Amino acid sequence: MECAGYRIRYGAAAVAAITAVLVLPAGSASAKSDDSFLVETGPGRCAQYGIAGFVDHGEHGDDYAQVYDACDDNVGVKAWVWLDGKLVGAQRNGHDLSVIYFDPFSHGNVKPKQYVGIKVCAQKGKNGTPFACGSRTKKIVDG
Repeated sequence: MECAGYRIRYGAAAVAAITAVLVLPAGSASAKSDDSFLVETGPGRCAQYGIAGFVDHGEHGDDYAQVYDACDDNVGVKAWVWLDGKLVGAQRNGHDLSVIYFDPFSHGNVKPKQYVGIKVCAQKGKNGTPFACGSRTKKIVDG
């Protein structure tokens, strides 16, 4: 499928291509597990509309989230982030083919055994109805 002049394949290949743009660092030397993860929207003109991710910076880092608008289609992407079932932040990215980083974790670092949930949807305009959503919740191993 063509998107902004680039050929993007569906599934794992699309995630691999977009992961190259998103920052998913290797776990720090002090962390035993890298709890970073990605969530894709449903299919769109460019394999998917976008991706959101949780980035684990290890035990002593500042964890954060990011939202990537993966397609040059004038449709934005919005991500919501939960910590232990409580909504802690949301961010919309309406800038085609770009990444926005945001920190919904007011205390700086997610702790071991907490749950991080992310929902990401395509959204036409700031007040548009979200569609083509994907979500995932993950128990954090070592913060």
